[in-house]
Amino acid sequence: MPRLNAAALAGIAVAVLATSGGALAVSSADTVPPAAAGPAPTSHEETPMPATTTHAGQDTAAVEPPAADVSRARRLEAAALNGTGLRVPAGWPIVGVREERHDGRDVTVIRHQPGGHRLGGPHASVVLDADGTILGFTRLQQALDGPLSSPRRAEEIALRFLRQVAPDHAKGLTVNWVARHDETVTRPDGTTETISGTKVKTRHDNGLYTWVIVGPDETVMTYERDIAWDSGQGRRGTQMWLHDSWIAAHEGTGPQPAAPYARATS
Repeated sequence: MPRLNAAALAGIAVAVLATSGGALAVSSADTVPPAAAGPAPTSHEETPMPATTTHAGQDTAAVEPPAADVSRARRLEAAALNGTGLRVPAGWPIVGVREERHDGRDVTVIRHQPGGHRLGGPHASVVLDADGTILGFTRLQQALDGPLSSPRRAEEIALRFLRQVAPDHAKGLTVNWVARHDETVTRPDGTTETISGTKVKTRHDNGLYTWVIVGPDETVMTYERDIAWDSGQGRRGTQMWLHDSWIAAHEGTGPQPAAPYARATS
């Protein structure tokens, strides 16, 4: 498999994942190429994350975050995203700021959303550690017209982004596979929309995982890094602050996600 500093882009496992359909909220399918497109996965890094359902329209943060928290979050976010190419849609206010944990690290989770906080709806979220390192970003805005990037092109975009946003981290990454990835969001009127991209999943020399999802417009719509796998439990070990169904379970307003999702604890 190619390293991030290698010029060769051939030889990656490629597949197309069919849209799961029927989900009523953000479906975070940490998906892999289907068996029909190549050998069956033989290790946990190629285990699919199933589509899940969140209670659509659920408002779990009716109280607006304090102005001081929002002001601090804006400063942290602006400094972290500067020069990365990651963007939050114009006019989407900060509707939530929470101090949480990403394994052993303290993180700030910043959520933007039009029309107020609502799990399952379109949103943009950022996860930053105490040093301002971006550990997670997602922008679920709207489906875009046009074809997805080819696997080769998506990998090229992902590798360039990783070298730019985390050059030292990128040196230790190896590409695992490239595949289509679908997310489903619920609009305020209850209709659902599938937002698709091409996911480039990598493994670091330290055993943790990093991935980038490239949208049809060739921008990065999702980025996560330093994701641990709990081999004993057969599921993700790291918290899932970008994933609304997991957040609902964490807050006690949704069902506990099945493996390979991380176990949600309050």
